[in-house]
Amino acid sequence: MKNESARSLSFRSIAILTILPLLCSACCSQAQLRFWKVRDGSGGATAYTVDTLAVPSTSLQPRDIRYVDASGKSVDVRKPKVISQMSEPEWKQATSGAGYSLWFCGHRMACWAKTKDR
Repeated sequence: MKNESARSLSFRSIAILTILPLLCSACCSQAQLRFWKVRDGSGGATAYTVDTLAVPSTSLQPRDIRYVDASGKSVDVRKPKVISQMSEPEWKQATSGAGYSLWFCGHRMACWAKTKDR
């Protein structure tokens, strides 16, 4: 009996882990992405980031915001100053094809975006 319940728990866990990302990604399919060009106020370097209208960067902890440079590599931006908002194609070109991922935040019941380096 013990083995059977452990096995069913295992199958249940696998099913949940398989389905959960699909459900969350479906939730985020309507997220309104915003692409930003910023300047580091402490060093002057230009960097790029992404956020969503529902969870703007200004509402996140600085450690949760990721930035990339023009080569698509992660960079540290200590004092971000927004230069401009840009379209996704402009952002992709400016970052040499860097990416982003969407995450569902259950606490806010909304999706937020995180920049991924190349």
